[in-house]
Amino acid sequence: MAALQFPTSPTPGQLVDPNPGVSGVTQYRWDNAKGVWNAVLSTVSLGTQNQGAYNQYQWPATDGAPDQQLTTDGSGNLTWEVPSNPSLQIIDLLEPFDGVRQSFTLVKLGTVTPFIPSPSTNLVVFLGGVPQIPNAAYAVPIATSTINFTEAPLSGATFYAISNIIV
Repeated sequence: MAALQFPTSPTPGQLVDPNPGVSGVTQYRWDNAKGVWNAVLSTVSLGTQNQGAYNQYQWPATDGAPDQQLTTDGSGNLTWEVPSNPSLQIIDLLEPFDGVRQSFTLVKLGTVTPFIPSPSTNLVVFLGGVPQIPNAAYAVPIATSTINFTEAPLSGATFYAISNIIV
């Protein structure tokens, strides 16, 4: 391994080696306020163009466990977490079809608990086992548990809907 050559007049934030190219090669950043070179964790090498973005994040000091993923808090802090799994929710209606009514309350299957799809388009609707076209056959206003059909469903028609939720 070749010896690192540190500049005699570094600029604030300057990196040595700017592109280590391989995992495990230590990279150093000049801290102008303290007048020292600080080691930068280098478990990932992204190349010269991406190394600056890599260094903008606060990376975990250890490797994650199997099946974990890096998650950001939106402020540049990264942690290892188990990813959320999508889950399908079966949706029913609180009110029966009477051939006249066009607006109904969405509820979780087998309950009277209102269900609000998020986003409102996160719903696949079936009438009589036939999938319905969103906005042409029905719409769900944002942040509501109400479904509005463009035409009143036939009395006694079967209904169910599926929505995926993150659990």
